[in-house]
Amino acid sequence: MNPILKDVERKGWSRRVFLRNLFFAGGSVATANWLTACGGSSSSSSGSGGSNAVFRSKFNTIGPLLEPNEDGIRLPAGFTSRMVALFGEPTLPSVDPLFFWHSDPDGGGTFRTEDGGWIYVSNSEARDLTTIRDQDPTGIFRQGLDRDTAQYLPPFFGGGVSALRFDAEGNLIDAYACQRGTTTNCSGGETPWGTWINGEEIYDGKMFECSPLRDGGEAVELPCFGRKAHEMVAIDVDHRAIYHTEDIDSDTDRFYRTVWELSDWPVADQRPNMDAGKLQVLYVPAGIDAAREGPTPFEWSDAIDDGTPQPDTVDRVDATIFGGNEGVWYLNGIVFFSTKSDDNIWAMDIDGGTIESIYNPENGVPGSPFDLDEEPLTGVDNIAMTLDGEMLVVEDGGFMRCMVLLPDRRTIPLLQLPGSASLTEVTGVAIGPTGNKIYVSGQRSRPLGIFPPELEPGSLIPTRVAGVTYEITMPFSVRVNPPLAKPLSS
Repeated sequence: MNPILKDVERKGWSRRVFLRNLFFAGGSVATANWLTACGGSSSSSSGSGGSNAVFRSKFNTIGPLLEPNEDGIRLPAGFTSRMVALFGEPTLPSVDPLFFWHSDPDGGGTFRTEDGGWIYVSNSEARDLTTIRDQDPTGIFRQGLDRDTAQYLPPFFGGGVSALRFDAEGNLIDAYACQRGTTTNCSGGETPWGTWINGEEIYDGKMFECSPLRDGGEAVELPCFGRKAHEMVAIDVDHRAIYHTEDIDSDTDRFYRTVWELSDWPVADQRPNMDAGKLQVLYVPAGIDAAREGPTPFEWSDAIDDGTPQPDTVDRVDATIFGGNEGVWYLNGIVFFSTKSDDNIWAMDIDGGTIESIYNPENGVPGSPFDLDEEPLTGVDNIAMTLDGEMLVVEDGGFMRCMVLLPDRRTIPLLQLPGSASLTEVTGVAIGPTGNKIYVSGQRSRPLGIFPPELEPGSLIPTRVAGVTYEITMPFSVRVNPPLAKPLSS
């Protein structure tokens, strides 16, 4: 069991109430300090007053969202935005006039660089040149798209990964492709060894690994993650596991991990033998409804990993369906992941072997601290977390927001992008290494001022092939520790 949760039970406190009230309780610095304030003996520090300091999120100090700024973004007072990349436009003409930002930007992550700067990587979820998917709300087209179809997509619209590099002062100094020749690249995750793992969100999609550096090596395929509609990735060096999510059909989506033996992953922060990982799926014997009510034991079942698309194996393996599982993050012994089908966020205590829903809007969620009628999270998608357990959650549809979930389960609106939630979504949330920069995209949006006047609708123009990426600067910094970008090595 996670040592902090074990301490909770030893003191006679309710573990369930503890998790519910503190939200990201398991193992976070916020929790350790809360225990100290209540008489615990933890020596962990949030960096804001020593071991006896009670963690207070800086997000709790921000005010309500203001009217849209010049980028059309609603932000709290003191926050600013700038557009750093636009689909179809040369990102840095003076450096590379032939490099154009990709369409449909989706999952993103950040890396430190040796010169004191950083890199933001962004996937392209481009899958076709038409509006077929927007005209097909049943999702049949997406489910029917496989690699045989995808190979005929023009390379410019076929997905992949691109990068934006910033110097130590925050100036954009380079932009380039990290990975090409793949399709519908949805989300991914940074690795401790400085690379980016990302997958294709199609029925029989593959997983890949690339370097965030220019000329960092050719991307490689990772068969040990199975064939499925890949979403986000979280690395757990403590248990030699990589967790990954699936989003293709709410009736077949499952939660996965790839796990290694010590001999194949001997050094925690170095790349494991990617040919040796075992693919497994999450199974909750008591059922998902039991996990909604409180801590419930889980197990791992070995997946059928013979090249068969995972949706075809659902009836052949003991596993629990988690419809539309999207974001995933590992923090101090706890795996957090989101499910878009029910707008829940889950916490898995890996050592304790239990899972529970820690955010369920149907159970009644503490509202915004502002005097307004803030809607609950809707269309929960990718997530990003600070070292103190604060979670940034973007909405796929919903209200086009990025929200902060605080340790006490309150929601704080961080930003709202323009555009129709029925046509575009908020994607690519990531926190820069300085702790005061947030990167986020409007996936199928284009800003005003780039179309002839007769086409200007007075708001963004979402299309199937569009996308704009922003940098948000906050008036404070939060604690993060992205990895150092490195070349890809086998």
